[in-house]
Amino acid sequence: MKYSVVRRKACLGALGILTGILLGATDNVMQESFSDDSRIKFNLAFGKFAGSNAFEVDTTGVSDPWNRICYTLKGSLKPNTDYVAAFRYRVETPAPSKRYFHVLCRPLGASGNKLDTMTRNLGEHENFTDVKLKFRTGDRPDYAFCIYTYGKLRGAVGDFRLTEGTGEEFFPVSVSTTPYTGEFGKVPTGAKEFEVEHPDNPEGAVVKAADFGFSETADDNTEALNRALEFCKKNGAAKLELAPGTYRMTANRSILLDNMRDFEFDGKGATLVFNTKCQWTFDVTNCERVVMRNFNYEWDWEKDPLASVVKVVKTDPAYVDFEFIEYENFPRRDLRITVLSSYDPATKSVGIENGFTRYFQFWLRDPKPKTEWLSGNTLRVYTVPEKFAPGQLFRMQHYYYDVHGIHMLSNRHFTVEDVNIYSCAGHAFFMDGVQQYTHFRRVRVAPPENAPRRPISCSADHLHIARSRGFLKIEECEFSFGGDDCINVHDCASYGKKVASNRIRTDRFFYLWSCKRGDEVELRHSNYSTAIPRTKIKDLRSVDQSKGICEIDFEDPVPEPLAPGEGFVMFNWTYDSRNIIIRDSSFHNNRARGLLLLGRDITLENNRFFHNEMGALRIETGYSSAWSEGYGVSNLVIRNNRFDTTNPIGVASDGKAHDVLIRVYRGADDSLGRVGAPVLSDILFEDNTFKDSFGLVAFISSAENVIFRNNTFANPTGRRMPSPYRGLFFVANTNDVKIVNNRWIASPYVNTPGVFADSGSVKGLLVSGNVIVPPKP
Repeated sequence: MKYSVVRRKACLGALGILTGILLGATDNVMQESFSDDSRIKFNLAFGKFAGSNAFEVDTTGVSDPWNRICYTLKGSLKPNTDYVAAFRYRVETPAPSKRYFHVLCRPLGASGNKLDTMTRNLGEHENFTDVKLKFRTGDRPDYAFCIYTYGKLRGAVGDFRLTEGTGEEFFPVSVSTTPYTGEFGKVPTGAKEFEVEHPDNPEGAVVKAADFGFSETADDNTEALNRALEFCKKNGAAKLELAPGTYRMTANRSILLDNMRDFEFDGKGATLVFNTKCQWTFDVTNCERVVMRNFNYEWDWEKDPLASVVKVVKTDPAYVDFEFIEYENFPRRDLRITVLSSYDPATKSVGIENGFTRYFQFWLRDPKPKTEWLSGNTLRVYTVPEKFAPGQLFRMQHYYYDVHGIHMLSNRHFTVEDVNIYSCAGHAFFMDGVQQYTHFRRVRVAPPENAPRRPISCSADHLHIARSRGFLKIEECEFSFGGDDCINVHDCASYGKKVASNRIRTDRFFYLWSCKRGDEVELRHSNYSTAIPRTKIKDLRSVDQSKGICEIDFEDPVPEPLAPGEGFVMFNWTYDSRNIIIRDSSFHNNRARGLLLLGRDITLENNRFFHNEMGALRIETGYSSAWSEGYGVSNLVIRNNRFDTTNPIGVASDGKAHDVLIRVYRGADDSLGRVGAPVLSDILFEDNTFKDSFGLVAFISSAENVIFRNNTFANPTGRRMPSPYRGLFFVANTNDVKIVNNRWIASPYVNTPGVFADSGSVKGLLVSGNVIVPPKP
């Protein structure tokens, strides 16, 4: 491994105390062979040895679902010490939710999981797959590394290696240094400027919605609005005008803008108040040069609150009692609880350090927890009370993916401007199909100012892009206080296995309508290396529509997988979410992440990120049992943005919290599925400010040509739980990462600024020209 920095230091100790000892001198190999039983014990009731370093496991004949396969003996691991466990595993006939290896670090005398310092489920791979797990023991002397099985499992673990140390090298930043003036190689340029066309219909009429029965006194205005829109479509009208006022929208039917051309929907400041069960309230499909502007979108909170602030007032082994602190009598006795998230009264949003999230009836089809009203505003929820304590505050969501706001499908040159989404029982905006050339301008997703009892805006993503053809521009917008990501932009991928010479059967969640005969598809191996650069779909058919299992025939033969049982990732290049500009906007106080940028040719500049519960940015691609998103990332520029207090709950990858996450996941959403293929490449961060990180500035893995230059890092505020990685970088499985000419403002909460690198997986790392400067007086 070649580095351009000579000094290397290791990070040791509970708070990351830095020493001058070289990493190679501190890492101590403790176990390399199963034949050495002085430190590790195997349970021969559940398996047998195959050679000196392989253990074959079979729990199919055991009634108990949990079985301990092996563990390190008492005294083998020291208290408060870092370790790395590296091994290989396989599971016959993988079914990750039904059978898996459960790996953990726990005291041998512990009766539960409260003292666990590391847990990981491994069950996605039929063939031997390498795993490298870093963990740290706690205060007790009986901490042990353990491998359990769950379910009836046949498989094996092998090539086990246990090492004392972090498995990382550290490159510190100097107090003063000479700026880096060398070459940067290929520097990303981001998106190209473009314009979204506006309607061109000078001869079209201006139509008044009131002429079709649209009225503040009507119990429902959905049908009147649809009559007006249908008239505009048939007669080629240029504009439909609403009128100032508040209008009820209660019918279980979408408002349709379908196949309209050169048309403007002008709300004139109207507020539309929804209380409906339809999937999409606005359904905008196959339109061209259409503008929607000047209206407010609202939900009927008086009858049906989307979320509530609750306080824990009592716990019991069988239940938790919650008080709805803003109500004397909550308006719905039949409320649904989707998610409980720790609530921060200072920011009036979710996300606090040491906070947590609990899921209940996330989907309507999920079992509903038993509840009991004790008074007009106190609800008893029968659930495991673990972690709950009197006095805690939570935001209790009553909706999630239920009634979405504006659905945009396969439009061209579509503009939304001066629109307020005050509240929505789902995604505020949802984009799909071959949508291309879209402009959001002065769009605000946030509760109305000074409105009482409004802890949430939309109950899911503010803007979710499942598929598109790109050319998206977002300017002067605010996306905040929502129940999930501010923006998730990607194209849905698929994963499947070869079942015939030119046929793949999809694994799950394949949407048959999203593909058609003749579509060009790229096939990637399970490690994202190229299998077929392009081939066309010859035929496709549903096998199990309820599970999204289909069979796809291609014009070209499908190669053999990398190993038996492995599959292929499929990119349908009908879709290509690229050339995206996001500028001069604000993303704050939401649950989950700020932005997921899973596309190509993207510029993100002059934006503000604040208090995004799970971190500011994710730059990733992957496939899992839950979803498969993204065709890779390239040519991404992130410039002159401000990131402030993001990831307060400390969501981590490989045990490290982060503001920015760059990674690939494979098989499981939280997997360490790092790959060598450059599926993430050409990423530039410059002239940004990161303030009060809760962990790393960035976790960078499975990437090539990533540049962080001329950024400023400031951490003036203390944390409840100090992190040894705070304000630093971590890189693994990368090529050509450059972290140069950045400024760390000296802080008592950051021991020594610098960069951690995973030993043996990083090539071409450049750390140079970075400085530590004193804070301004």
